[in-house]
Formats: sequence, C-alpha cells, structure tokens
Amino acid sequence: MTTPFVDVAIIGGGPGGLALAQGLKKNGIDTAVFERDPIRADYVQGFRMRIRQRGIDALQANLPPHLFQAFLDTLGLAPTENLVLNETFQRLEDASQRSGEPEDTHIEKSVSRITLRQILLSGLDGVFHTGKRFERYETLPDSTVLAHFSDGSAIRANLLVGADGAGSAVRRQLLPDLKSIDTGVRRLAGKITLDAAARHGISPLLTEFNATIRPRDGRGLMITSHRVDPSAYARHDFIGTEDPGHADIPGFHFNNSTSYTWWNTAYDTDELGPDDVLETLDGAALLEALLGRIGHWDARILKLVRNSDPSTVAFLKVKSSTPGATWQSGPVTLLGDAIHAMTYFRALGGNTALYDAGLLVRELVAARRHGKPPLAAVEDYENAMREHGYEAVRSSLSAMQRNVGVNRPLKALAAL
Repeated sequence: MTTPFVDVAIIGGGPGGLALAQGLKKNGIDTAVFERDPIRADYVQGFRMRIRQRGIDALQANLPPHLFQAFLDTLGLAPTENLVLNETFQRLEDASQRSGEPEDTHIEKSVSRITLRQILLSGLDGVFHTGKRFERYETLPDSTVLAHFSDGSAIRANLLVGADGAGSAVRRQLLPDLKSIDTGVRRLAGKITLDAAARHGISPLLTEFNATIRPRDGRGLMITSHRVDPSAYARHDFIGTEDPGHADIPGFHFNNSTSYTWWNTAYDTDELGPDDVLETLDGAALLEALLGRIGHWDARILKLVRNSDPSTVAFLKVKSSTPGATWQSGPVTLLGDAIHAMTYFRALGGNTALYDAGLLVRELVAARRHGKPPLAAVEDYENAMREHGYEAVRSSLSAMQRNVGVNRPLKALAAL
C-alpha cells in the first residue's frame, strides 16, 4: 500500500498549528494537520487569550479575509485601566503600571481560546485529522520524513512540523536532551460570570479594572474581565455560540459566549499545601484551601473568590522550556510551545505560537514559490523563531519573579 504524501505535515492542532495550516492553505501549499484529540478540553481552553500585535499581524497574514474579520468581530474586551489594592482594599500607587510596551497598545483585546479555535478550524475540512496520536518519525534517503501514528498509519512529507505543545513528542525525538523546567510556582485561577458578580454585589473595582491585590505580606491576586458581544457570533454562522464538543462538561468553565471576571494567583511550592494533595482536590476544595490562606483579607475580595464557579478552578504547576537550544536544520522543525513553552506571565505564549506560524509560512512560500532553497528557508525560520521565542521565555520568567516574588523570593527561581 502506498503511503500518503503531503508537502507539510503538522503534528498538533493548537493555535500555532492551525494558523500554520490556514496560512499554507491560503498560499496554495499542500498541508495536513494531525491532532490526537477530537476535542480540546484541557484546563487552559476555558480562559481567554490576551491578544498582542504579533498575534494580530500573524492572523491577518495567514487567515483569509472573512476569517480575519470574524476574529476581529468576536474579540472580547478587557479593562484598559489598572488598579492596585492591598488586602484591606486600600488603593496603592504603582509606578510600574504606567510604563507601557509597544505591544500593550492592545491591552483591551482578548479572545476566547475556544472561539479562536472555531475560527482557525473553519475551512480546514480534509486538512484537519483527529484521532491521530503521533509516535515517531524517520528521515528517508530522499530527505523526506515518514511520520508514524499509533493507529498504524503513516504520512510522508517534505517537512514535518512539531506543533504539539509543551509535551511535544516530536521535540522528544528531535532534541531528546532538552528538558522543561518546573519553576516551583503553583497557580490557581477561577471565573465568575458578570451576571453572577452583579447578583452577589461584587465591587465594580474588581470587575471594571485590571485589579491587582498586593498584600503587605504573602502572594498577590490578579483580576481582570473578558466581555463579549453575543450578537457578534450570530453574524458568523460557522462559529457556534457554544462549542458542541464541550456540551457534556458540567459547569461554566468552557462557556465561550458569556462575559466574566477572572482571577489568578500563584504560590511557591508547598505554600498552599503539598503538590500530591493539591493535585487530588476538586475546584471547591481548592477554593477552600485558598480562602484558608487569605481569610484575613477584606470581605469584598473574599466574596469574589468564594462565589467563583468551582468548575473553573484548578491547580496548575507552572513550567517553562529551557531557552537557548540550537540544532542542525533539516526536514523536521518545531513551533510554539513545542520548543519555547513559557509561563503565563506577560501573555506571550499563544501570541508567540501564532507569530511562529507567520514566520514559517513566509519562508515556505519563499521556498515553494520563489526558488529559495528549502533547507535555507527552514534554517532562516528557526533562527528567527529562536530569537523571538527564547526572548519571550526569558521575559515571562522575569515577569513571574517580579509578580509572584514581590514580597518573598521564590525558592526555585535562583537556579533558573
């Protein structure tokens, strides 16, 4: 039996992999995406992604105009004003909030990860394949690559792109010695709908601002909102108001068409409890563990946390890639979290993956349409991707240290 062939095979259907597929399809380059799970229901999918200029530019370049318009129409709005309070609800001056960066000009733009996925999947019938768990690849004598899947199938390609996330199986084979870092930071986050916040009398200071709770001792709490216009979904019939794949999952967490306020907080290892205990707790029990830690805070802050939907609360070990890896370019490359996974601080991860996709599309168009040697195209992509990706990793680690370690240094970071 003849093994199917595709010019560019993409392993992983996250934002970076799907944006790459859209860009290649837009430019007439044969591609296919292979995704393990038919539905993405990992915890982070329930949250918005703050969108930055690099992400906007990449989406505009890679999406057909009608899909880019759908992206613009369904963007959520975040607060534009910052507020810093201490645990007694007293307002603090914060000079650091006034120093913006060029990419912070879009501080008000956020996108539901579920909605973004719906947009990126649109028009990829016959390109996007689920139930395909990648196992390994082999490089053939003609410099093409054969990717093998757990169901016994295989695909041959000129280029194999590992866009399969922080636990990338492609990266494990390409760079077996590259390890991820456990930063020692442990994150909790939760959400409450704006309607529920109003019913419970949550202070507008916690729903109308990007609010940071900075206690005199202990770890802080960051709060923001994601407001959506439900009528925007009706203008684009290929976007469901709710994703049917999440219909059987109870709770509010995977709702992508309702406005909400969300908070997140981070602690050092063992500060809230042992990892092996926290990993077994459900959302309600995690809320109680957090409230036990901050129970002396002002009642207005505690009300927000206490009334959050338990389905939206989970325990997360914050990990990071090790920046700086290099390798010899060939017919296998990496994109997004597969090579430069980073902490959630500074909201760079998803945007950096989208930017990677834009870089790689540009190079592959130069190779397939304008005579650039294919290996040179891959090498130029990798050099550019490493430069901006590794800088984003370092930047997110520094931001984590500044934010989480503001009152008390983090034990694990001294070794990073």
